[in-house]
Amino acid sequence: MRPTTTVPETSGHPDELIEAAIAVNQAPTLREAFQVLAELGLRVLGADRLGVSLWEDGLEHVAAAGDEGLSIPGDERIAKALETGEPDVDNHSDPGSAIATVLIVPLVTESTRAVFHASWRTLLTDDEAARATELLQSLSRLSSLAERSPRERERTRLDSVLDGVADGVIVADGLTVTVNAAARAMLALPPDIAYQTSLFNPRTLEGEPFDLVADTVPGTSVIESGESGRFRIRATALDGRELVLDGSVSPVSGGAVIVFRDVTYEHAREVLNERTLYALFNSLPIPLTVGAAGTREFLSANQAFLDLTGFERDEIVGVRPPFPWWDPEEDGTRGFEPGSVVHRVYRRKDGRPLPVEVSSHGIPGDDGEVVLLLAMITDLTEKRRLDQQLVQSGKLAAIGELAAGVAHEINNPLFAILGLTEFLLKESEPESRQRQRLELIQQTGLEIKEIVRALLDFARENADERHVVPLEDVVHSTIDLVRRTNAHKGIELVDVYDDSGAHIQGSPNQLKQIFLNLIANARQAMPNGGTVRVDVRREGDHVLASVSDDGPGIAPDLLDRIFEPFFTTKRLTGGTGLGLSVSLGIAEAHGGSLTATSEVEHGATFTLRLPVAVEELETA
Repeated sequence: MRPTTTVPETSGHPDELIEAAIAVNQAPTLREAFQVLAELGLRVLGADRLGVSLWEDGLEHVAAAGDEGLSIPGDERIAKALETGEPDVDNHSDPGSAIATVLIVPLVTESTRAVFHASWRTLLTDDEAARATELLQSLSRLSSLAERSPRERERTRLDSVLDGVADGVIVADGLTVTVNAAARAMLALPPDIAYQTSLFNPRTLEGEPFDLVADTVPGTSVIESGESGRFRIRATALDGRELVLDGSVSPVSGGAVIVFRDVTYEHAREVLNERTLYALFNSLPIPLTVGAAGTREFLSANQAFLDLTGFERDEIVGVRPPFPWWDPEEDGTRGFEPGSVVHRVYRRKDGRPLPVEVSSHGIPGDDGEVVLLLAMITDLTEKRRLDQQLVQSGKLAAIGELAAGVAHEINNPLFAILGLTEFLLKESEPESRQRQRLELIQQTGLEIKEIVRALLDFARENADERHVVPLEDVVHSTIDLVRRTNAHKGIELVDVYDDSGAHIQGSPNQLKQIFLNLIANARQAMPNGGTVRVDVRREGDHVLASVSDDGPGIAPDLLDRIFEPFFTTKRLTGGTGLGLSVSLGIAEAHGGSLTATSEVEHGATFTLRLPVAVEELETA
């Protein structure tokens, strides 16, 4: 197998083409011009021999460079190339020959019929042969400079150089415009049609005007100002294709040069990628924001962040710290370091507080420096609520333990009191005043015993243990406990059951906490007394327990906030704002809900809705 060689890209040698054009233009004779081209072509193509032959009445070799030992193509092959006008490539020569590849390029003008022929000892690939043919054709066309007037030579030299450039080039000298072959191909502009300013639409991709062309000569503003500029604009080719062109306008002596390339498909991919990334960014459920690292200007936010804060996009883009969703008391200097994690209190647009965790991540630019900050926001409301519920549960557990200890301490003297009372009753006279007093002591002692028993039952239950129990029993035992303490003083407590006996899966202790909180709230809402009604009933696959009062009701602007942690209208009387928040958390943890309805001056109703236990549904 023959060894192969490598032919450089044609467009990669503009300096050689310019050098050749100058040398040919200065050559006193056509033969000397051919010799210049032969020597340059030998160097650029990497050939072992390159020659030029004229065909008048016969074959005459007028220029050669390289290995003289390599043979020249015969008359028959040269005559055929001149007749067809097509290049002839033979890269499958006889392995025994010193020549592996032969390339013949004909040149036919009004006054000249010549061929450029190149030979290689090594074998060219098809792609390399095609590039060599293209470059040799460019060199052969430069030979016509030797036959032109100085002005024509200059114009032809410029055209030949520009046509060897892969990018589109438009050169204006204030009077005329030159368009190279690549530009004409992009704009579908035939060689016989002059440049038209209408090909460049006077608009950028964003729709703003761009002064690339003025009157009939492009780059007029550059000629006048002497300042270069880059552009990416839309253009319409003569065949109707919509293009996106990326390039620059630069001033030259007495004119301007526009160099551009077709980036239509590249721009379409960029737009598609940008839209895809934006759709992904906007659809993520995690609130995200993007800001400038240097100026800290707010640049963008996804829909999850807008939903979290309640602001519209146009209300926050472009703002700088302090941001409108920050709490006024917040430190505005923290959280702008890449990798930092800070806790803040946001304020929704409606003023509601929102505890969050903000994690910042740096996005570097081309130079490696951080240019953007991506912030990930975590809503801590639920976590804070669960933490408070855990604290409250811990308090209840401590109270339960204390109640158990107190109950045992009470039981010992109570046992003695009841025992001695029983003994004295046996010795007392029937219907005597002494007996009546002893019976009152006994009845009171028995009531104390029942209260202690209820407290012990409440304390013994584990809040984390769940059982299948009738909700009626949970409500009844809670009402019974309230009635045996001062918690019902001043109110009339009414409980109603539909006797369905519907069972739920849950923690009796936690559910009792809900009813204790609701009854306590109702009592606080009626300082002058009133009625609290507890109603338990089944509706389909759920059990409903409602607690209603006939107090002053809840104002409409407060009704949506009563379940927020720490929200209370009784701060001065010891309210913590945790009772309803904890109760809601317990209800939701049991797969249910807790809702409130109210009319001003007509009381309020809180409804606990829990699913019926699966075991009961399966047997129904």
